[in-house]
Amino acid sequence: MTEAPRRAIRGRAFVWKRFDFRESSRVVALLLREHGVVHALAKGAHRADSPLLGRLDFLNELDVQLSGDRGGLRLLLRADLRRERRALRAPRRFAAAAYLVEACDFALPPDREDAQLFDLIDGGLVLLERCPAPAIASVLLGLELRLLAHLGALPDLDRCSACGADLARGAYRGAVVGALACRAHAAAPRRAIAAQALHCLRRLHELPGRQLPECTEPPPATAVALPATWLAQALERRSRLRAAAFAPAPRTRRLPAVDSGA
Repeated sequence: MTEAPRRAIRGRAFVWKRFDFRESSRVVALLLREHGVVHALAKGAHRADSPLLGRLDFLNELDVQLSGDRGGLRLLLRADLRRERRALRAPRRFAAAAYLVEACDFALPPDREDAQLFDLIDGGLVLLERCPAPAIASVLLGLELRLLAHLGALPDLDRCSACGADLARGAYRGAVVGALACRAHAAAPRRAIAAQALHCLRRLHELPGRQLPECTEPPPATAVALPATWLAQALERRSRLRAAAFAPAPRTRRLPAVDSGA
């Protein structure tokens, strides 16, 4: 008995990934809230007269129509542009957005939707587009903490993983990788986690997403480093893009004042 072809798809999508196919076409991976990641062939997308020209840029938001799945690639029949994310072309914002895509791509369940993760990505991209440049690191850190919580991999930031003791008097790395512990249950060698770093993570986790752009002070180095360990454990891989996403903004050299002779 042959399997019935899956139905055509219409919906709102992000351009998640794209690959050149032969001379004039592209294969695109589209992220849809109701369907997850769907691959489709955009025939003739490179041609000068193609209606798809300029619409399949990374992270553009589209209204798409895809053919039914008959055992091969779906065809991208139509793509209407809803949002072109020009602000994310700036180097620091692009690095942050590319890292967010990579981390969430590792977390997306294969061949099925994850509406909550889609909404996290959707809101996160808007924040990275619009936040002040000094807030990019804090926004990204806040998004990482939300991703960890979504995966059930965010350790308790307030209580010891072994005994439940309040960590207000000091937090340490626990015996289990990624866990936080009190001094009595700390892994050897005991090294306290800076209170400032833990306070920063608690604040970014508790703040409503719309307030993350207000956090323009650079987060402490330890606060940036801890979620990297937690995510590597949860996703079973380390990111290639994270270091670039959290790289500090280059300092601009101040030119000496010019004596006008007045």
